[in-house]
Amino acid sequence: MIIDVHTHITPRMPQSLFDALNRKAFSATTLLRTMDKEGIDKSVVLPLSNPENRDMYMVAGSLETIRECAKYPDRLIPFYNLDPRGMLCDPKADLGALMRVFRDAGCQGIGEICANMPITHTLYQNLFHHAGEEKMPMLFHFTGRTYGAYGVRDSVHLPGLEKMLKQFPNSIFIGHGPAFWAEMSWDVERLTRESYPKTPITKEGRIWQLLDQYPNLYCDVSAGSGYNALVRTPEKGFEFLKKYSKQILFGTDRFSPGLPPPPIIALISDALKNKHITKKDYDNITHLNFNKITRR
Repeated sequence: MIIDVHTHITPRMPQSLFDALNRKAFSATTLLRTMDKEGIDKSVVLPLSNPENRDMYMVAGSLETIRECAKYPDRLIPFYNLDPRGMLCDPKADLGALMRVFRDAGCQGIGEICANMPITHTLYQNLFHHAGEEKMPMLFHFTGRTYGAYGVRDSVHLPGLEKMLKQFPNSIFIGHGPAFWAEMSWDVERLTRESYPKTPITKEGRIWQLLDQYPNLYCDVSAGSGYNALVRTPEKGFEFLKKYSKQILFGTDRFSPGLPPPPIIALISDALKNKHITKKDYDNITHLNFNKITRR
């Protein structure tokens, strides 16, 4: 069983809009065909609802994601994108009430969360509190930039994330994105953490420490950032997969048609084949961890 925790679909709209935005349609049925080709059994579909990137990537929002996933309940799992600025930007808003509504509609978690605010912001803290109460895992895109970027903001070495992990121990945080995965190595720098560092890992970075200390932290190995983190020093990447196999989630960040299979698929498969990880490690990464945090 392989569950991909990070995919997107495009909304239904005229072809002229796709052409104008140089975008290709990627419907739920196209996603399913791609999954079949790549040997993926189920996919989590993440809506984008944050204004920072809602329209520029032409990714379906929460309601359309729920509607499309409902057509294929055995294959597609919707998340709900709950912007912490919603419900009138009230830091005491009952976000739990919304979470229950969307959980009843089939949503198994919240994300991809991209609101460009500090992770310690009171609005984010309200989201974390209710997500913990409702047992809804949250998948974040991390950034260090205030302008020209999307994603939850944190400084080098992720001090804000650690503070929130400690303050909300019942909330499940799933890290993703270049500014998160750059922390694979301790030599991460402010000006390069939004890219894919190629320098060897000579000292284990902040992610290793946080995973050691906080069982409510998980990481999504999707996209170029996750793959790069694992291959920049291959032996350290395999060590990471094995050591943290109970806190790693497989993902691709697939959202366009006609592309070759994401290299993370072969990496995880080859790690098992070449005995860098055990079958138990592989099962944890590819589906058991997701089932655990979503109570499936």
